[in-house]
Amino acid sequence: MPWKDTRPAAQSGARFKSDPDPAILALLHDCHCHPSDDASFSPNVLQRLQTGAFCAMSSSLSNQDKTKEVYQARPNDVVPCFGLHPWFCHPISLQPPDSLPAKADHYASLFPSPSSPSSPHPSLDAVLPIFPDPIPLTTFLSTLESNLLACPTSMVGEIGLDKAFRIPNPPEIAADKRNPKNTDLATPVAHQLAVVEAQVDLAIRLRRNISLHSVRAAQDTVDMLKRFKEKEGWERIFVCLHSFGGSAESAKQIQRTHHNVFFSFATIISGRSPNFHNLLRAIEPERLLTESDFSATKEIDDQVRPRLAVRLLPTAPPAERSRFLPAASQIWEVFEAIMEARDWSADQAVAQLAANWQRFTAPESARPLPPKSSKQRKREKRHPDLYVSEEDEDDRGGPHCNMTGR
Repeated sequence: MPWKDTRPAAQSGARFKSDPDPAILALLHDCHCHPSDDASFSPNVLQRLQTGAFCAMSSSLSNQDKTKEVYQARPNDVVPCFGLHPWFCHPISLQPPDSLPAKADHYASLFPSPSSPSSPHPSLDAVLPIFPDPIPLTTFLSTLESNLLACPTSMVGEIGLDKAFRIPNPPEIAADKRNPKNTDLATPVAHQLAVVEAQVDLAIRLRRNISLHSVRAAQDTVDMLKRFKEKEGWERIFVCLHSFGGSAESAKQIQRTHHNVFFSFATIISGRSPNFHNLLRAIEPERLLTESDFSATKEIDDQVRPRLAVRLLPTAPPAERSRFLPAASQIWEVFEAIMEARDWSADQAVAQLAANWQRFTAPESARPLPPKSSKQRKREKRHPDLYVSEEDEDDRGGPHCNMTGR
């Protein structure tokens, strides 16, 4: 999910080490952004798009249709992503439709009092009126499947785990500076896991890639990925760990275990860490992706340096320059960070990142087969007569087993 860029460098020309090059920006892609989270977003903004293609995330129950609108406006440039973000999974009931609890009962069970688990949390009274009615998980999954099938190039996202997030206070309460912006209500991790795992199961069944969120849930995410690895079909899809915030060592551990995981970075989030360059160096080159994580179009546009706008739109009036591009500043900044951390030239970085994007977004049938597990290699060695070579497989990359027994 998007974050407001409050870094001092974001307010000065020092943010960029070199003037953004429009020819390079056109070759860079944004694998994670949120145009459908912006109520004022218009598909007309896409006409001024200066970067390459982008993955448009969904996050809440209310903006899945907006993501389809973004995709329909520029189907060749937009990879639509549908799913429920952990910040917005509290309306989901794990009960079957015929046992759906009343609204008050659903949220009371999800947010119990710390001192008396049989009673609702004291903070619930303030937010209950603005909470949506609960819906069954099965109902949401049905809608999710319909959206994915309606958009053949779509992915599942943004989904995941978040241990830091707290439910915001209603606007009238948060407006009073004496009150905190957020309540102390946190969606239980067990509930988040149930929702994310159901969406992953659907992604595996439909062979769709995933954009995964993880905040202050590093070990839970590692454990979750291990469970996913045991699922049949998991290794046929790709997973992007969006704005990965773990350590360099945890990134190496994930890469050793999961061949199908990519890592994307936005400097607005990852760039806050003093270890950002160490982390970039820990990622295998073919797993790197860039992202902006932008949401509020005007807010991001207003952060773009005047020299960037002048370079890209030299003939446009000043008012137009301030509204030209929602994500270019973020994409260019992370591009520079990758070049510096990896000691790559611009040509090297562009070529590698473009190849990574093509691999990540390629149709499942066009991808190379996943590496064989040690167990599979041992089986083939013991029973060579039951297996055929990869070259003899069909175009779908089906199982190696020779069922004729020849």
